[in-house]
Amino acid sequence: MNHSHGNPSPLRRDIIRGWSAGAVRRHKQWLYSVDTGSLTGQGWAVTLTLRDCPPDADAWQRLRAAWVERCRAMGAVRWHWVVEWQARGVPHLHAAVYMPQNEAGDGRRLLAAWLTVAALYGPGWGSQTVKRIDGPVGWLQYLALHASRGVKHYQRQNKPAGWERTGRLWGYGGAWPLGAPIEATTPLDVYYRFRRLVRSWRVADARAQLVRARTLPEIDAARRRIGNARRMLKCSDAGESRYRGVSEWIPEAVTLRMLEAAGGGAASEASAPAGPSSPERVSATA
Repeated sequence: MNHSHGNPSPLRRDIIRGWSAGAVRRHKQWLYSVDTGSLTGQGWAVTLTLRDCPPDADAWQRLRAAWVERCRAMGAVRWHWVVEWQARGVPHLHAAVYMPQNEAGDGRRLLAAWLTVAALYGPGWGSQTVKRIDGPVGWLQYLALHASRGVKHYQRQNKPAGWERTGRLWGYGGAWPLGAPIEATTPLDVYYRFRRLVRSWRVADARAQLVRARTLPEIDAARRRIGNARRMLKCSDAGESRYRGVSEWIPEAVTLRMLEAAGGGAASEASAPAGPSSPERVSATA
């Protein structure tokens, strides 16, 4: 029997060649599943860079894994990491690491661990950044940065020259408090009203952000958010417009009130994502 109509050279499922729409979607879903109010310990948001590009994905993955292992050895209770590319095609790492106590020196220790494991590739102390993640607001700021970047963002397109594959592009480990998603089935007219309420909420929340802004970058970011919120339902494709979804972090209680106001029925909890405790869970796409 002739099976020549199939793919003669199928890709192995474990060969990851860069960010894809599926990887971005799964990453965003995981970020949104974190139960913000249950995060314990002191969080640190770090950005880790290199001067020189590793020769291939294997070298980069060993480097990333070695740093995560050092974080674990320091007592980290949970960690999340994302791989992106600088404009010059060199990988860098964004990460959130939660330590059990609020120790002032932990941020510098996380950077020092990177300088040690990455010494072969010329990391400079001044090129690394670390900031506290202060409570739920700090996590939401971290979430907003990484959940807003799609597959077409330049930091997800500049794969190093010569790399045939990239290896895993995001992952997490330790004890993360994850909430079950909420699902609701509604008629289209209810969904359309809900979308308009979400747009109004987004515009109002972005305007409040503009009022609080003090620096020029904060003002620019708030103005961009206002513009994006106003345009969120505009689409030139009638078929796509009819079913276009919404994507914005909104407090659960507010979301449920808007759904009720739109005429929706009771929401029901669906099965939760991967369990809250794991040694090193990762997700990526082939």
